[in-house]
Amino acid sequence: MSKRLVIVFCALLALAFAVPAFAAVQNVKVSGDIIARYISRSDFDLAKDANSSADDISVFNSVVRLRVDADLTDNVSTTIRLINERNWDEATVSTTDIDLDLAYVTLKEFLYSPLTLSIGRQELHFGNDMIIGDGVGNPTAAIVSGGIGTNQTTNYTEATGFGGVNGDLAYRKAFDAIRATLNYDPLVIDLVYAKIDANNITTDGRSDDIDLWGINAGYKFEDNWNTFAEGYFWSKNNKTETKAAAISKTDTVHTIGARVSTNPMQKVNLQQEMAYQFGEKVVATGQSRDRSAWASQTIATVTPGWKHDPVIGMAYSYFSGDADLTGTNADKNYHQWDPMFENQMCGHIINALFAASNAHLINTSLTLKPSFVEDVTINGSYCYLLFAKGLSGRVLTLDPNDYTTGYGFKKDAKSLGQEFDLNLTYDYTEDVQIGLLMGWFWPGAAINKTATQHKVTASEVIASIAVKF
Repeated sequence: MSKRLVIVFCALLALAFAVPAFAAVQNVKVSGDIIARYISRSDFDLAKDANSSADDISVFNSVVRLRVDADLTDNVSTTIRLINERNWDEATVSTTDIDLDLAYVTLKEFLYSPLTLSIGRQELHFGNDMIIGDGVGNPTAAIVSGGIGTNQTTNYTEATGFGGVNGDLAYRKAFDAIRATLNYDPLVIDLVYAKIDANNITTDGRSDDIDLWGINAGYKFEDNWNTFAEGYFWSKNNKTETKAAAISKTDTVHTIGARVSTNPMQKVNLQQEMAYQFGEKVVATGQSRDRSAWASQTIATVTPGWKHDPVIGMAYSYFSGDADLTGTNADKNYHQWDPMFENQMCGHIINALFAASNAHLINTSLTLKPSFVEDVTINGSYCYLLFAKGLSGRVLTLDPNDYTTGYGFKKDAKSLGQEFDLNLTYDYTEDVQIGLLMGWFWPGAAINKTATQHKVTASEVIASIAVKF
């Protein structure tokens, strides 16, 4: 009998060594979504020419995301989300692979109770996302310091089926970051460091990474107006820009700003945000200029409580510009606003074609839930886009999606165009939504017609069905 017990004990001991150890898990939640879309886009280069394949598309497209949240203890949790974005009938390695969208660990009450740490690939959203919200960033290298980093380039073009014309429809927005949140309710302070681009040390021993770090502090006032205020400072250091040997400064964008949201009346919300950028701009020739750029955004939302539940929205955004982006005059400040990692939209087509820089954006919208039909929402949006600073001469500029042709801009002209979007959604169930988006963009006087014939109306139709689980 004892011999049998010894054998059983040895077998159990061997099994214990053979089976890997797993952390105890209190709770596991599996969620995700599947989005199927038909996308039709026409004349996104604003021209009727032989390059229709670069700007006209008609495809079916899918986005699939699977998320797992695991609570190891009350204060330790992990999040992983996988994603695939592709056009139908495209089954190459780059279109069928499953990519890492989110992967981070959260440590609550780390060292002491107010502190929470989030470490890994995560989404970052602050305020209205005017500065930080989209880890993809804006790929217009002429405007943005460093364009987009290696990880962000992958995000923007990973689904080859998207092609250039569809990069703005990508769902990836995460940063590789460390976030420390100090919750001193009603004051919340966030400290963030993110690695935007990591490269090898250059032959001369110089680092050429792109790093982002910053602080955001928000305060919730205990007043009858439900007032919230926040201030922030963000710094993007780009060591990849080519510069002259005599210039030792790194291309830097320092952004300081504040935002206030308040409800002066029960059905009215007002918001105001202002920000200033300073630092050094290294232009293509390797010269350096001092940055001095401004941004301002005013938002008003009214919910009057009338029949059909209307919501009226109005917004004005200003992002300063520079008439000579490539100028090398070191004595002249660089006034072009760097969009950083904004995640805002004033017109779907405008968002795809133009950067949030050197711009006046005037937006009005109306959302209705008709009482005569259940579960249907109608949204109409109008956006008018102008240059903040007219260019000093005719310039041929590629749009953010890098089509084969560029836009010619008239000297000192400012009107870039206007857009109208109509968005219909039907909530089939709590978890299933059917949508139809239609949009038209009419080029303005600032886009030169005689040089490259870029005066054609751009349009899009996107029909979709989304299922969440």
